[in-house]
Amino acid sequence: MENKLPAWDDLRVLLEVHRGGSFLAAGLQLGLSTSTVARRIGALEKDLGRALVHRTSQGVWLEKEALELIALAEGFEQSLRAHRRDGGGSSPYAGRIRVSLPDGFLVGAAEAATRFRRLHPETLVEVISELRFVDLSSREADIGVRGGRSSSPVLIDKPLGDVVTGLYASAEYLARALPKRFLGADDYREQDFVVEDETPRGQGPSQWLIQRGACRFPFRSNSMEARLHAAKGGMGLVMLGGGAEQEHLGLIRVRLETPLPSLRFYLTMHKDLRKVPRIREFAATFEAVFAEYLAAQAEAEAPPRSKRPRARVR
Repeated sequence: MENKLPAWDDLRVLLEVHRGGSFLAAGLQLGLSTSTVARRIGALEKDLGRALVHRTSQGVWLEKEALELIALAEGFEQSLRAHRRDGGGSSPYAGRIRVSLPDGFLVGAAEAATRFRRLHPETLVEVISELRFVDLSSREADIGVRGGRSSSPVLIDKPLGDVVTGLYASAEYLARALPKRFLGADDYREQDFVVEDETPRGQGPSQWLIQRGACRFPFRSNSMEARLHAAKGGMGLVMLGGGAEQEHLGLIRVRLETPLPSLRFYLTMHKDLRKVPRIREFAATFEAVFAEYLAAQAEAEAPPRSKRPRARVR
C-alpha cells in the first residue's frame, strides 16, 4: 500500500514545530492545543510510515526526512504569500508590491511609491531593508536592489547605474585627526572609519578601505542613519555617495589621492513578474527616481565650469 501524500495543514503544523522548537510553541502560534499538535504530527507520521519528530525534555529534534518536508512547506508557504500579493480586485494594479533593498535606498523607494500611488492608489507598497537579503527566486519579495548580478536562472537583472563614492567626516574630526583634509595612500591606517557590519564572506565597500590599509573601525552598523549620526559626531570617516555634503551639511568631503571605486547597482526580479503590470511599472518608476539621483550626483561631481576667453574679432 502506497503512503498517503501529506496534507498542507499537517505540513504547516510540522513547520511551526520546527520554528518554535516545541509542540507548545507551535500550538500557541497556530491557535491549537498541545494535544492537537501531537495528534497532527502523529497523523503525518502514520501517513508517511516513519517517525519524524522526537520530543525530549529540551524540546524536539527532527529526522532528516522531516527537514526535507519542512523545506517543501516553506516553499509552498512563500508561493501562497506571493499568490496573495498577486491577487486583488478587478484592476490589474490592485495588490501588493514587496521591495527589498539596502537601507541607503529607502528614501528613493519611498519617493517611487509616492509617485506610483498617485496614479494607482489601489496598489500597496511594502519596502523592507534587511541584514539578510530576501530570496527573490522564491518570491519572498517582488523587486530587489542588489550590488551585483544574480546567479539564479529565474531572475533578471537590469543595471541601474554606477554610484560614485567618497569619504566624509565632521569638521571636528578633521581638525583633530586629518587637518589637511587629504587622504594619501599611506594615511588610511592612521584614520578611524565608520562602516557597515562585517559581511560573512568578507565582501562590501569596507573591504576597499582594508585593502588600502584601514584597520581602525570604532563604529559598525548596517543602518545608514546610525552611520551618519556617528560620523557627524566625530567618530570617523564614512563612505557615502558623491554629493552627499549637499544633503548632510554636517559632513565635509575629504580629497583622496586615489578615488574609491564606484558601486554598480542592479534592479532584480523574477522573470515571471515582467508580465504583472503593477510590478513592471513600479520598477520603471524606481528606475526613473534612481536616474534622477545619478544625474544630480554627476552634476555635483562635475568640476566648476571655467569661463572661456572670448575670441577677438579683427
